Amino acid sequence: MLYQDAEDRKKKVRKFLKENPRATFRDIKRLLHTKIDKVYSGGMEEAFHDAGVNLPRTFKRKTKEENKRVIIEYIKKHPGVGAHTITRDLKVNPSNFFQTMKQAYDLADVEYPRKYLLKPKEQKRKEIILFIQNNPLASSKEIKNHTNINPYKIFKNFDEIYRAANLNKFNHRSKRLIKKQNQVVSFIKNNNFATQRDINLNCKTHVQDLFTEGIFEAYKKANIEFPYERLRLYGVGIEKVRDEARLFEEKIALKLSGYGKVNRLVKIKGGFADIILERKDKKAVIEVKNYKLKEISRSQINQLNKYLEDCNCDLGFLICHTKPKKDNFIMGKNRIFILNKDELSKIPYLMSEL
Repeated sequence: MLYQDAEDRKKKVRKFLKENPRATFRDIKRLLHTKIDKVYSGGMEEAFHDAGVNLPRTFKRKTKEENKRVIIEYIKKHPGVGAHTITRDLKVNPSNFFQTMKQAYDLADVEYPRKYLLKPKEQKRKEIILFIQNNPLASSKEIKNHTNINPYKIFKNFDEIYRAANLNKFNHRSKRLIKKQNQVVSFIKNNNFATQRDINLNCKTHVQDLFTEGIFEAYKKANIEFPYERLRLYGVGIEKVRDEARLFEEKIALKLSGYGKVNRLVKIKGGFADIILERKDKKAVIEVKNYKLKEISRSQINQLNKYLEDCNCDLGFLICHTKPKKDNFIMGKNRIFILNKDELSKIPYLMSEL
């Protein structure tokens, strides 16, 4: 039996379906307080037609055989198509109706294009092992791209792959480090006069963090002699630069003398410390860097830490013109701070607090 005010309700239903073309009879009942079969004897199908709205794709469910026929016809029209494309275009996953894609292709009487998938499992296993032996740093994506085989369908994990290939395993971090090191070494081989800045910009890394001895070790691994002659042009080899560095260090030492006893160019086991400041039975090792175009590198922080060990001291400062974002480091029991030339007043405070 229809509602007495069925025509008024139809208007509301038509408007609602035009605004919500994917609506269900439950939506209409909940939001319009109307049972659709008491407005349209033909139910939701009649309601959609009356509203001039196409039926939703899922309105009529296809049988398994109907879905199979749709997939087979699609393969005939698009030979070479894969399961992902079929699922995307037909909104039907072929794996729900066929055991394999080859079965679907056989029923469509179309030659299956991915013959490499038909390889025996043992052959796929051998191909992966051979590839990883020649490329021990390869990722699963690289294995798949080069062999067209998903390694995780043959092996449980990378540990199992490395064991099968008789190789020591690499974790993700060590792989990334070695790949970056190889990238830097390759760049140096092609650019024999590359500076630290050139390497960092082109390889998108920090060479001073990749190698213990920084750029010098990178050149050594590339079997390229480090261009020390460049230092005469860019580094402390230039007399003017050397003089500027000396004057800058003298100015810093003079200011520090107001905070305590200043010892300059102190001979220690690992070289010469620029300044050792003594204040109230405490001491700090201070290195002064007159860098204007480059940042303090990790190797210089490591060098200062070594000086601290040699001096049996646990507090160090690097003084420069412009400090990096990360300006303090804890290295074992040692603390290292990077300060710019205008922050010297922080030193006595830090010495008393630490």
